[in-house]
Amino acid sequence: MSTVVNVPLRYRIPWKKIVLYVLAVGFALYLVLPFYWIVAMSFMHEVDAISVPPHWVPIHPTLENYLGFVRPNAAQELVGGRAVSETPYSLRNSLVVATATAVLNLALATFAAYSFSRLKFRGSQVLLVLYLLTRMVPGIAIIIPFYLLMRSFGLLDTYLALILSYTTFALPITIWILKDFFRSVPRELEEAARVDRCGWFRTMWTVFLPVAAPGLVAAAVFAFMTAWNEFMFALFLTSTKAAKTIPVVAANFATDFNTQFTVMAAAGVLAVVPPLALALLFQRKLVQGMAAGSVKG
Repeated sequence: MSTVVNVPLRYRIPWKKIVLYVLAVGFALYLVLPFYWIVAMSFMHEVDAISVPPHWVPIHPTLENYLGFVRPNAAQELVGGRAVSETPYSLRNSLVVATATAVLNLALATFAAYSFSRLKFRGSQVLLVLYLLTRMVPGIAIIIPFYLLMRSFGLLDTYLALILSYTTFALPITIWILKDFFRSVPRELEEAARVDRCGWFRTMWTVFLPVAAPGLVAAAVFAFMTAWNEFMFALFLTSTKAAKTIPVVAANFATDFNTQFTVMAAAGVLAVVPPLALALLFQRKLVQGMAAGSVKG
């Protein structure tokens, strides 16, 4: 009587890994291809950019689209109105407003988050939830009252109006990010500093905040991105190149007569460079801070 021996297969097709890799590559292409197309289009001539089928690689690369922001030609001055000449100023405005928003947001949220993470008081959880509930109010519902308030204080078309509005947007989330990260910092570090006769401010500056640097970076980058990308309040609260930000100016490239896609793409690339450089510069601390803010309780 013969016996059947089951010989295990030495090579099995790892279907799960294959599916996972295919999904990962597809998702990466979904994120990268639009940005690549904008970059490629910014180096094209207008004829090549609107050709069918499209040219995925510039046939005759040119820097004219970028040089046009410094010395616009007649066509660029016509299409998009003053958008071309206002782009350098709007980049400066966005950088100033986003940086100031990040600094102010970080200063306010640090004290609030430290209080929530280290002090126990009645109603703390209710207050935290209330902070988040303020973010559920759509911006369109408060834009008119906010506009009238800024007008009464004479702050229309100023940096301060944008900084104050953007700080209110980012502050609740910033407090939550820092609160959870501060809770992960051991209390023993502060106690050891107090044993060495360090005051509260010195303990915070020399011991606590350096340890919490990843969370601070994550919160600052979040506030910066919030201010950099916001469009609606900047549209309502600004009217000249003295305070217009890049999202508002970029929208002006599309007119009722025509749209110069290559110049718009070049403006989009310039708008992406500062936040992209910021994210790459603080990549490690950003990942640490966001991970701690999402899993610590």
